Amino acid sequence: MVENAQSEHVYTSDSQPRSPTLKRLSKIVLGRVRAIVEHQKARSSMNIFGLISVRNEERYLPGFLYHLAPYVNAIIAIDDCSSDGTADILRSEPKVISVLREVRSGPAHAHEVSNRHRLLMEAARLGADWVLCADADERFEERFLRRLRAEARTGDERGVPVRLLQLVNLWNSPSHYRADGLCKPRATARMFRLPTKITRREPGMHQPWFPPEIQNAPRANMRANLYHLRMIERRDRETRFTKFRSIDPDNRDQAIGYGHLIDESGLTLKRIPLGRGYVDLPEKRRAGFGRAMPSRRRSFFGWRRPAKFAKWIKPEPASGAPELLGFDFNAIFADWRQRSS
Repeated sequence: MVENAQSEHVYTSDSQPRSPTLKRLSKIVLGRVRAIVEHQKARSSMNIFGLISVRNEERYLPGFLYHLAPYVNAIIAIDDCSSDGTADILRSEPKVISVLREVRSGPAHAHEVSNRHRLLMEAARLGADWVLCADADERFEERFLRRLRAEARTGDERGVPVRLLQLVNLWNSPSHYRADGLCKPRATARMFRLPTKITRREPGMHQPWFPPEIQNAPRANMRANLYHLRMIERRDRETRFTKFRSIDPDNRDQAIGYGHLIDESGLTLKRIPLGRGYVDLPEKRRAGFGRAMPSRRRSFFGWRRPAKFAKWIKPEPASGAPELLGFDFNAIFADWRQRSS
C-alpha cells in the first residue's frame, strides 16, 4: 500500500512530514469546506412558502405562480368563493401543496383578515420558516427572488424577522411606474419569519400580513420592488376605485380615501431601472397555463430593448413562447459561456 501511495506522490505516515505552511493551508481549506457544507445544510433546511388569497383571479394567477414557484419551497392558497377557473389553475401548479376554501359569501375583502390568518396557520402547520405574501396581480422583482434565501438567512443572523419591499404601482405601461403623490412607491412588509405564536388581527381592510406578535419586531428594507400590475390600465384603476368606495364609503378602513387610484394630477412616470424588472407570462400564454412551459425564455419587463441586443431579445416569438422584454444578464452570460466552452 505504501509503495502504491509513493508512486502516486501521496504522502503517508511513512513519508516526509508536511510543512507548517501546508498544514495551515490544509486547515484553511478544510475549514472552508466545512463552512460550505454547513451553509448548504442550512439552506436546504430553510422552508420559504409563498402565501396568496384569491377570488376570480384567472387573469393574473398564472403569471403569479409562474414567476414565484421556482424560488419557494411551496405555495399555500386560499380560494375565496371563486367562480372562474382559479381553482383549476391552482391545481395545475405542483408547488401548490394546500388550497384552503372560504365558502362564506360576501363582498371582496370581507374575509381578508381571517383568510390571511388561516394561511399563516396552515404555513406553520406545514413547516414554513419564512413566508412571502402577495396578491395575484403583484410580481416580485426578479433580482430579489434570486437572493430570497440570502435575505432570509440575513434576517435570522441579524435578528430582523420582518423584511420590507417597495410596493410599486405600474401605470399606463408594464415598464413604467408612478413616482408622485399617494401612488408613489411605499414600504410594505411582505416577507417575515413565522413566530411561534400566531393570533388573528381585528377585522378591517388594508392591515399588515404579519401577525400582531411581530408588530414591533425589527424591520429591514431589502431594497427590492413588488410591482402592482392591476394599476397599469385605467379601466382597472377605475374598477378598483369603485370597489373600495362601495365597500368602505366612509373611509373607515383608509382615512385618505381612494380618490388617488384615479387621480392623475401631477402625474410623474418613471421607467423601471435597468436590472430591476420582473417576470410574467404574456397575456396570450396565460390561457395555456398548466401545460409544459419553457424554462429559459420568460417575459422580463424592465428597461427597453436596444436593437443591438435582438440576439437575445425577440419582441414577438413566432412560437408564442414567453418573450424577453428587458435585460436578463444571467441568460446573456449563460449563453456567452456556452458558446465559449
